[in-house]
Amino acid sequence: MPDISTTYSSENGNNTAVIKISSDAVGLNNFNSLNETVSAELMNGIRFFIFDMTDIQTINSSGLGILISCLKRIKESNGNLKIRNINEKITGIFKLTKLDSVFEF
Repeated sequence: MPDISTTYSSENGNNTAVIKISSDAVGLNNFNSLNETVSAELMNGIRFFIFDMTDIQTINSSGLGILISCLKRIKESNGNLKIRNINEKITGIFKLTKLDSVFEF
């Protein structure tokens, strides 16, 4: 099971959920935890999110799909998602797939 922790901050005056993914879970089959975490936060009124990917070393198409799904759900709730602390390898994947123009870093 992926290790996901949530802390809260106030970014630009908005209550923001900072979700740190602490394992190499992005793209693995057992990654519904991120979707569940985002859904719970949205139900609690949080609309602004930061995904901290400091410890993520790689991502595959399933992981990208989950990130896109989270972004879509957040945008539908009039929220915003930023991704922080991604390594060069993952940055390259985002550029190759043109998702660097979809996500905010």
